[in-house]
Amino acid sequence: MTASVRRQWKHFAATPRGRRFVTRYRLRRGSRSGLVRKVLISGLGVLIMLAGVAMLVLPGPGILALILGAVLVAEESLFAARLLDRLDVWISRKIEAWRARRRR
Repeated sequence: MTASVRRQWKHFAATPRGRRFVTRYRLRRGSRSGLVRKVLISGLGVLIMLAGVAMLVLPGPGILALILGAVLVAEESLFAARLLDRLDVWISRKIEAWRARRRR
């Protein structure tokens, strides 16, 4: 893992839940990237998500591919970033409730 990826991950993990993906989107938006790059990254994300859907019934890491594709799309789309932030909060609440039930 390169230092840049490590630093980006630490920043992502340090950002509070419910703001992670929008913050990442806004940071990426500040960088100078052209329309071609935006279309390529979004297209790659959609293709990976389609492969993930196929891998849900075929052998392969379908859920992982869906998550990776969604993250790529969220880097270029504010709507997708907001949706992933809501999903992040919802999933973390469900996990905490499950852990609380399990402790009893």
